[in-house]
Amino acid sequence: MVSFSEIEEGYEIPPYIKGPITREQLKEYAKASGDGNPIHTDESIAVMAGLKGVIAHGLLDMAYLIQGLVNWLGEDGQLKDIDVQFRGMVRPGDMVHSKAKVIKKYQEGGKKFLDLEIWQEAVTPIATIASPLTMDKMEPPSDSDVKLYEAAYRGWIKEGQKIIMEQKKEQNKIEHTFYGVQNSIIGNAKVELFK
Repeated sequence: MVSFSEIEEGYEIPPYIKGPITREQLKEYAKASGDGNPIHTDESIAVMAGLKGVIAHGLLDMAYLIQGLVNWLGEDGQLKDIDVQFRGMVRPGDMVHSKAKVIKKYQEGGKKFLDLEIWQEAVTPIATIASPLTMDKMEPPSDSDVKLYEAAYRGWIKEGQKIIMEQKKEQNKIEHTFYGVQNSIIGNAKVELFK
């Protein structure tokens, strides 16, 4: 339940996560939306266009951002306005994390509103390194323990791009997965709350 009295400026809405994005999903979206631009569905044309492979439709990414806001509001509010800029590419294999933060809380004409800073991050898997876990050290991984994702060998990661690491421990193994993170969309939204 979203309540105006319980929300404060600076409040961060829980992230809405979709993905991983698939090539089949991009083909289905192209058919459904009528956006037949081949940079979204044909690898060779996307490469000829200088894109290092197909990219997701910007409006598909924006739909996920809107879906996250609408799901958070539920029946307690309504999205009134959204203004976005497309800043980065989303590619097959990416997870998209849609996020929002309350930057202004106000009442106008007897109605309750929140202004939100919104953004979406494309989280691109690069590599996973799995190693045996011992009591006192982690053994260097052998070549068979390294998994490279498409981003690593297609050059999708930009110089200076933010890289994060996720660590998982399973029985006698430890896995380190590295991801590139970039803002794919930034913008603002206005929502009305009913409670």
